Amino acid sequence: MKLVIFGCGNIAHRIAKSCKLVEDLELVGFASKDIDKAKQYSQLYECKKYGDYDYFLNSDVDAVYIATYNNSHYDLIKKCLENKKNVICEKPMLFASKQINEMFDLAKANNVLLMEALKSVFLPIIIKTKQMIKDKTIGEIKSIYASFMRKGYHDDNHWINIKETGGALKDLGSYTIGTMNYLMDVNPEIISIETNETDTKADTIAHVELRYGNVIGKSSVSNSIDKDTYLLVEGDKGYIKIDNFWKSGNGEYEVNGIKYELKEEYISDFYYELKHFKDLVDNKIIESPIMSKKRSLDIIKITNKE
Repeated sequence: MKLVIFGCGNIAHRIAKSCKLVEDLELVGFASKDIDKAKQYSQLYECKKYGDYDYFLNSDVDAVYIATYNNSHYDLIKKCLENKKNVICEKPMLFASKQINEMFDLAKANNVLLMEALKSVFLPIIIKTKQMIKDKTIGEIKSIYASFMRKGYHDDNHWINIKETGGALKDLGSYTIGTMNYLMDVNPEIISIETNETDTKADTIAHVELRYGNVIGKSSVSNSIDKDTYLLVEGDKGYIKIDNFWKSGNGEYEVNGIKYELKEEYISDFYYELKHFKDLVDNKIIESPIMSKKRSLDIIKITNKE
């Protein structure tokens, strides 16, 4: 599969490094509004091509990884799908259920794959946790909590402060809520959503309470406070805890008072989602069974407070 990365921010470095680890995935090049920057990234990762977005849309690449600012996602996804390119787009992929329905319909019409890049749900340790929940390793699940709280240094004009497409809930909430939804595999009921957003500025902290059947789910996210970042699943026999659950292979669990180490393969944070995406493209499957249209809709209904 020939892949191009749209966007030359810091995240593109991490994506590119993971691309090099996936067998039979060829990172062809980088695209950006800043052609010089695209050239620099392509040279750094020994890619053959660089250019603006339209240059690659008219090329023979099979797929595009969209890693641009949030407010550009909709237009770029649409262009890629109309040009019959398979698309994996950084979370948060889009910002309203209407947009998600529209883009997945467009992907289906053009017989190409569209997938939101929520890397946490592809990690072996999260997949293992889901199996442990199914097997009732820690008994009947009573609660699940996911926290992603980190202090960013953003000026007022930074995209993360744009109310429509930024904010802690939309950006970091994709990780916490998306991961909890994947593990519980039940449509969540919204109990409460609290944020500090204003009429003109996006939120910098958000707390969400959900109910997954009989299981209470809670999420705390912030881009203004440094605090713990972890996943905690509690059952009537013990718990499972994973620090930095979105980029980890290590955790712990307790059963009947005895603690155990939880350790799974970890190659890189983007490796597993990229391998999954490549396998789908190779097999001409146009919707991921893991990050499906429904999964993206279930997240956006909460993060966009629909």
